[in-house]
Amino acid sequence: MIDSLAASEDCQHLTVIWEDGKKSVLSAAYLRKEAKDAWSIRERLDHGEVSVLPGIRITGLTQIGNGVNVHFSDGHEKAIYPFPYLRELSERL
Repeated sequence: MIDSLAASEDCQHLTVIWEDGKKSVLSAAYLRKEAKDAWSIRERLDHGEVSVLPGIRITGLTQIGNGVNVHFSDGHEKAIYPFPYLRELSERL
C-alpha cells in the first residue's frame, strides 16, 4: 500500500509515497483535525471540530499493521491512521 512515510524536517508535514508512485503531503494540523480516535470524535461532538494549536508538529510515527500511529506536539498520541484512510485524506486535498 505504501513505499515510505516520514515526517518533514520541520515535523509539520507527513509525506507518504504510495506503491503506485503517487506522493501525498499532509500537514500535521490537517491530520490532527481529521483524527478518528475516541478523544477526537468526542471533541467534534462537543465542539464541532478538533481544536488544533498553531504550529502543531509530528513528534513520532509508529507503523501499526496496515496503518500508522501519529504522535503530535500537543501531547495527543492516540491517532491511528489506517493507510486507506490516509489515502482518502490525501484525495480530499
